[in-house]
Amino acid sequence: MVKSAIIIDPTLPKGLLANSVACITSGLFLDDKELIGTEIQGEGIAFIPITKIPILILHPGLKSLKELCEQARRVGLKYMAFTKEAQSTTNYEEYVNRVEGKSIEEVNLIGLGVIGESKVVNFLVGSLPMLR
Repeated sequence: MVKSAIIIDPTLPKGLLANSVACITSGLFLDDKELIGTEIQGEGIAFIPITKIPILILHPGLKSLKELCEQARRVGLKYMAFTKEAQSTTNYEEYVNRVEGKSIEEVNLIGLGVIGESKVVNFLVGSLPMLR
């Protein structure tokens, strides 16, 4: 069974927080087409595909996002780091220039998405509180 979670900086203003979650989700599910449903035809409306699995939205609690990112890498989860460098530009090439070749220590991490086997995701995020 597959599980996903997004851990986000809870101090972000609501609009930036929502934007971060949207960006992380788009990157996290990009190559996992089997986890995305198909378009559903209603009467006079098409409903867009959504994920077939839930996406937990969590608060990092006492852990740092950088620590969680490193742990996700170590345990072999697919992960997607989202940075302030990405959120502070509307130009994708500028974003690439800001982060390309940099380590996690050199960027400002504001969110992290993970996806993988439920047991492994639970190991990483099981103690983290839900974002409220």
